[in-house]
Amino acid sequence: MAGFAAVAAPGPSTPRRLNVNVGVLGHIDSGKTALARALSTTGSTAAFDRAPQSRARGITLDLGFSCLRIPLPPHLGPGPGELQLTLVDCPGHASLIRTIIGGAQIIDLMMLVIDVTKGMQTQSAECLVIGQIACQKMVVVLNKIDLLPEGKRQAAIEKMTKKMQKTLENTKFQGCPIAAVAAKPGGPEAPETVNPLGVSELIEVLKSQAYLPTRDPMGPFLMAIDHCFSIKGQGTVMTGTVLSGSVSLGDNVEIPALKVLDDYSVIGRSLFKKETNIQIFMGLKVKLSTGEDGVIEGGFGQSGKFKIQIPNGLKPDTKVFLTVPSKKKSKAGKGDTAKEDESSKVDSAQPVTVSLLFKRYVFDTQKKMIQS
Repeated sequence: MAGFAAVAAPGPSTPRRLNVNVGVLGHIDSGKTALARALSTTGSTAAFDRAPQSRARGITLDLGFSCLRIPLPPHLGPGPGELQLTLVDCPGHASLIRTIIGGAQIIDLMMLVIDVTKGMQTQSAECLVIGQIACQKMVVVLNKIDLLPEGKRQAAIEKMTKKMQKTLENTKFQGCPIAAVAAKPGGPEAPETVNPLGVSELIEVLKSQAYLPTRDPMGPFLMAIDHCFSIKGQGTVMTGTVLSGSVSLGDNVEIPALKVLDDYSVIGRSLFKKETNIQIFMGLKVKLSTGEDGVIEGGFGQSGKFKIQIPNGLKPDTKVFLTVPSKKKSKAGKGDTAKEDESSKVDSAQPVTVSLLFKRYVFDTQKKMIQS
């Protein structure tokens, strides 16, 4: 998954390796990425907010993957071996809940990260609901304990621990372990030489909670796509988590065509540049040249494409325009009204275009585009 082996079959000199996917979920700014960095021994190409957009905004925008390798605990089997905890760092922003849900389908064990100075917050509760659906076990991590006055730190941790135990009383995670850490003492600007607090104790908790997930190697091959990126000179690389079935080196894998158009949505292109953060345009209303009203639902892939939701559905004539193959493409217009070719079209017909009008207030706490 995302570059890490799920299970390494033991050979004559190969130690046994078991993998458990650990989701890192919680409210925005609770320190999830800092915690993943503090725990990890290996980072993938999608680890620790490496995307330029994430660094520019200072928040996690996509799933991040890294791993921690430790000796295999005795309860997971006899003999020498290695336990690989693959950390799936999920976004915390409310607008990225779909990305979180997408990551949840591959998670075996969940870490719910809580800012110890704030307790349960809106997205903390949402992640808890997702965890109850997708996960069997959970560990609560009280982060940022370095922000508590040293003389009152232990008492504050105990108070928050009791609050969390009360919150979880009526959930499937009642009685789950609660650990206190400071993944990045001093905050993001602190020097790298500053050591985290409580991480070794958290690793022991994760070891005790790790279990061997049930896999079906005999079923049809099904892989959840976790990450897609390009390598110069090599092309597109796609990584993911095998949910069922198995595949071996040299096997041919067929990727079915992706249907990006249905009665209630279309995929647009050429309106935004590849580097544009489409998240700030989410929820804005657009109008198709064929008369339908739509709403920008979010980005589609990493090339500037975006998805438009059509609440009242597409007209039959519009569907014809959007589904007939063509060799020609139209270009987007300039100015406040941007026009683009939504999909393929009949050579002799006019393209289906999209109009988007918006303005941005001088002061907007959400830093999002606002429509007039």
